[in-house]
Amino acid sequence: MNTLEHIVKTSVAIIIPGGIGTGHNNIGVPVLERIIKLLSVDFDLTVFQLYRINKNYTVTGFDLIGIHSGSPVPRSLKFLWIFFKVHRQRKFKAVHGFWAVPCGFLAVLVGKLFKIKSIVSVLGGDAISLPDINYGQLRSPLYRTLTVWTLHGADEANALTHYVTKNLKEAGVYRQDLKIIPWGIDTTLFAFKEKPVSKPMQFLHIANLHPVKDQETLLRGFRIICNKIPAHLTIIGEGVSEAKVRSLIVSLNLLGEVTLVGLQPYEELPSYYGRADIMLHTSLSEGQSEVVTEAMSSGVLVCGTSVGLIDDLTDCSVGVPVGDYQALAEKVLQLITEPSRMKTIRENARMWTKTHSIQWTTGQIKELYIG
Repeated sequence: MNTLEHIVKTSVAIIIPGGIGTGHNNIGVPVLERIIKLLSVDFDLTVFQLYRINKNYTVTGFDLIGIHSGSPVPRSLKFLWIFFKVHRQRKFKAVHGFWAVPCGFLAVLVGKLFKIKSIVSVLGGDAISLPDINYGQLRSPLYRTLTVWTLHGADEANALTHYVTKNLKEAGVYRQDLKIIPWGIDTTLFAFKEKPVSKPMQFLHIANLHPVKDQETLLRGFRIICNKIPAHLTIIGEGVSEAKVRSLIVSLNLLGEVTLVGLQPYEELPSYYGRADIMLHTSLSEGQSEVVTEAMSSGVLVCGTSVGLIDDLTDCSVGVPVGDYQALAEKVLQLITEPSRMKTIRENARMWTKTHSIQWTTGQIKELYIG
């Protein structure tokens, strides 16, 4: 980048809780990192990450500042001091917080302090309350209050799906002009593949092994499917529920039909989609679910609980009520007897992902920065 290019680019600050240069092999949140890299082509970006950056991670295209502290208040104060110093040099024109609290809250706060345009993106866990599994920020009265202040104080606010806005409205945390900007993916990496149905039929599940992903519904539904047709399920992911998942596989007599492959590199996922016929996605809640988007782009039929994108796009997927593994199995078994319907759903999904690619998402965010 030459000096002239640097000067003419508008300076934008982005605040994230983590996701870049974090996790095993720096996997982080791949789509978030790719969106930021695409934005850096047109903007001079400084990313403030409220998490420690892996020492072996190399940043390209933007500045990344890790702000780490053991508790929220010292971390926020540290952020404000660092932001003040960097802003004096960069003169940010906009500040964008991903996730309502703390990042959106801090974006609105510094926006008001320094008279900068503030943008907040609500992405899922910040828009739900699931007390039974101790999940979701809206369980806390404090976080609920902070979220209300953040959404109403932001100059621009957006959410991934209509499902998210519905959750916010039900929780009494809503903003009328909330824009819907789903995260697209790289449709060249996750390319559509037309293929005959495998025998045995190949099912795929990609998710953290966590209570919110409800792998019990997944496995109980798959057990019913296996009772009717030859089938195999590949599970990609790791997490706190792994022991429970393994135990369920044994108790449901699925050792020969289910393979756990652990966490896989992002670049390896297309090969798994390429071998899959149907993705089973059984979360209790989702902001969107990037794996659903990736599956749709790749030509994999998506069947699961009506949350996130599955709830929004009823003509691109098959949805059932949360936790209803019997209905999930029945709908899957019915669907595979209707080849023409399978083709229609797959084509609808393909067209949606093509229209809402990662380039489209980046374009929508750019308009928020310069509008």
